[in-house]
Amino acid sequence: MEPAISLNMRPYDVKLHGDTATFYPYPLGIVAQPPKDYVLWSLFNFSFMNTCCLGFAALVFSIKTRDCKLSGYDEGAAKYSKRAKLLNIIASVLGIVFFILIFLMTVSVVVVLQERLQQLIKEYREKMEEFLNMDDGSEISSDPY
Repeated sequence: MEPAISLNMRPYDVKLHGDTATFYPYPLGIVAQPPKDYVLWSLFNFSFMNTCCLGFAALVFSIKTRDCKLSGYDEGAAKYSKRAKLLNIIASVLGIVFFILIFLMTVSVVVVLQERLQQLIKEYREKMEEFLNMDDGSEISSDPY
């Protein structure tokens, strides 16, 4: 008698008197994947890029998606999943744009302050040279500029 173990790696392959009866524990058709809930992306946007509270809204819809998936309401889960994805995309794009704008504004302020500081140092050196090059008989001007 042959063993009931299949060497062709098919699940539950059983031989009965020369006939093969195959039992699969899962359906052979295409199984629809449950919608993604985007919770990690929403948590990231909520923590770091909460532009206009979009990260918080995305987190709310992600949690609603997870709740609908657990309760078996796939239609609602798909709807909330799409909304969470859209809010996450908008929050990420706005967060990156705001980060770039703040970076550019900071760089421009630093450049302007550096130029002003160089101008003040130049004026100070000119005033000091003027003061040191004065003759002993000349009067000191009361206007510093």
